[in-house]
Amino acid sequence: MKENVSIVIPTWNGLSLLQEFLPSVLAAAQRYAESSRQQIELLIVDDGSHDDTIAWLESLSKSLPSQDEFLKSLFLHTAANRDGANEQVAKPLATESGWRAELRWVKNEINKGFSAACNKGIAAARYPLILLLNNDVEIAADAIAPLVENFADEKVFAAHCRVVDLTSGREVGTGKVGAFASGFIRVHQSYATREDAKSPINSPFFSMFAGGGAAMFDRQKFLAVGGFEDLLSPFYWEDVELSYRAWKRGYTIVYEPRSLARHRLSSTIAKLNQRRVRMIEQRNRLIYHWIHLHDGVLLTSHLLWVALLALLAPLRLQPSFLLSVSAAVKRLPQIRQRRRDEKQQARRSDREVFALFAALRQRPEVTVYDKSGKWKVESGK
Repeated sequence: MKENVSIVIPTWNGLSLLQEFLPSVLAAAQRYAESSRQQIELLIVDDGSHDDTIAWLESLSKSLPSQDEFLKSLFLHTAANRDGANEQVAKPLATESGWRAELRWVKNEINKGFSAACNKGIAAARYPLILLLNNDVEIAADAIAPLVENFADEKVFAAHCRVVDLTSGREVGTGKVGAFASGFIRVHQSYATREDAKSPINSPFFSMFAGGGAAMFDRQKFLAVGGFEDLLSPFYWEDVELSYRAWKRGYTIVYEPRSLARHRLSSTIAKLNQRRVRMIEQRNRLIYHWIHLHDGVLLTSHLLWVALLALLAPLRLQPSFLLSVSAAVKRLPQIRQRRRDEKQQARRSDREVFALFAALRQRPEVTVYDKSGKWKVESGK
């Protein structure tokens, strides 16, 4: 399958990150466009930055007579900020194959958070497939085409990359299996595939969620289900909630191990107050469950566990959990409405979703391991 692609990158005070990481994105865009002869655009969403992101883009564009020269200058300029990166930019970005890239940007006047920035960018994008990237992600030159191939299946909502921590080299984003245990939907247990494994058309490598930092989405489906959830602003659990919403509505999320991305973790979030970050993360995890956990038995288990954890929070020196519960409860009117909406739209039950991942665990080419990276289960061997 071949298709036109929009690359959407939200950014907040991230000029230095854009200058560092855009070269790899442009190289991947060039590789895909040349090999597929499809159109591709790069759309930057500035989310109320106070740095010079827009001025930097505008100054470059005004100093050059054509879009092609602008992109070539941008590629060379940003590459100069990376050790040895100049060797990657020998070829011009406009090629004889007919590829023409477009670089555009949109801006929020105030910071609205990751969800709103992504929703704005994807709404403004021109092409059917959206590669959504964080501004601190470097992708391999051949990463785009394998992601696109997954969308030959009309049920696919999103496909995500294999992600490696740029600093440590540790894998931090592989396939994710889902299950329900101890009152919560578990989404972060990882699995790996054999090096020679290819996902059969009728048995794709399902994944519980597509991380918003390095994943491709079907734009029409993304808009049809409503995009990232506003209740989770300004950050965290947006991609998990959106993916589970897609699963419940009958779509699938897949893992594409052939597409590699390298991520400098938490480059933006690390600048914020970490107590507040943790409170918001826990709040959003609760909101996610209260919207989507429709099975009566599982929901009862969840609420009992939340009550127990709230009672034990002072003893466990975790007062932030009580603040998170309080913050989620304040949103109950909106949560109830969203819950009603999703129950009406659901095509799969919670247990049906979990059954898909129970089957995935049994496949011989899949190895599930715990969060620490220690190999735990070798299914089918």
